[in-house]
Amino acid sequence: MNLIVDIGNSSAKAAVFNGDDMVMRKRLNADLVDNIAMIAADYDIDACAFSSVGRPRPDVAEGIRHLVPGALHVTGITPTPLICDYSTPETLGADRLAAAVGATWCRPNADLLIIDAGTCITYDYVSADGHYLGGNISLGLGMRLRALHEQTARLPLVSADGDLTNIGRNTHEAIRTGVIKGMDYEITGYIRRMWQQHPNAHIFVTGGNGYRFAQETEVERNDALVEIGLNCILQYQNRWLHSTNTWPPQY
Repeated sequence: MNLIVDIGNSSAKAAVFNGDDMVMRKRLNADLVDNIAMIAADYDIDACAFSSVGRPRPDVAEGIRHLVPGALHVTGITPTPLICDYSTPETLGADRLAAAVGATWCRPNADLLIIDAGTCITYDYVSADGHYLGGNISLGLGMRLRALHEQTARLPLVSADGDLTNIGRNTHEAIRTGVIKGMDYEITGYIRRMWQQHPNAHIFVTGGNGYRFAQETEVERNDALVEIGLNCILQYQNRWLHSTNTWPPQY
């Protein structure tokens, strides 16, 4: 079985795959190595892939490699089944790349837009012929709310949870509605633009705040894209990189 660890800016998650099938997925607490060790003890782990886009944690990387020798640290320059057209892959977030691979696994041979509404909002594009084209990065929900509070003299720090109205009736509603509807219009604009250029494109929404914005009926929400992608990259490294098989494999 494959152990997959995704360490993000705000949270960390682990998953276990039996081949292509995800058999468990959970959010990790602050004691990452202890959490991962308990998961590894419960399953017959053969291989591991992990990525980290937060602050460097050498202790975590060392702990994972101690638990699973030869664990693959996925970065923006790790070979994947996609052709990477990003001009600075050394600065590319592994989560963005993994989500693109995961989306391609779920929807092969399609033009894709992957919207990850987490700490930041990222918009990443994959062509139907398997090129990772790049994408854009925007402020996430928490960042926008904090910026209004921290960059002004009197605006309060407002929770994202609460009443949403078309017109704010007080300052809290005005901030919350302005931020969330502004994000909604931004995301909707990206989706509509993608469909104008590629009418048959498939749209994925993922990330901790994805549920707030995955309202379009043709949009697919999948919160495990990064983990699926990391598992695909691990299998690609171990199985397909040194073979003549095509990716994704045909069953």
